[in-house]
Amino acid sequence: MEKNNIKELLPQHPPFIMVDALTEYDNDAAETQFEVKADNLLVKDGKLRTCGLIENIAQTSAARIGYYYKYVLHQPVQMGFVGSIRGMKVKRNPQVGEVLTTRIEIIAEAFGMVAFAATVRDGSGDVIAKAEMKTAI
Repeated sequence: MEKNNIKELLPQHPPFIMVDALTEYDNDAAETQFEVKADNLLVKDGKLRTCGLIENIAQTSAARIGYYYKYVLHQPVQMGFVGSIRGMKVKRNPQVGEVLTTRIEIIAEAFGMVAFAATVRDGSGDVIAKAEMKTAI
């Protein structure tokens, strides 16, 4: 995938951006990478808090939708919000310096709502968090 400026795909603005790059996009899935940095607003005691993992997952969905609006529809990126989170399981909270890969797979999409399953992996490929989420535009 070509390198895109993530700031162009997300409605969020610094310092509240929780993804660094959209690395995969298609109609049924998306994947992002994110390096946990010490100055991140959601880092405490050297670890990304669970709310940071949730935001990373939501922003992975937002990056997918942003890519669709910007490069497929050629329209402005839309603002969205989290409608629900289900089955959130956090094996561990990542430490500063770790690079996370977050993948979402679409379960259903209709009328501006997207339901998806998300998996967050650390640099060694181990799953550190999973959830299902619904977002809306």
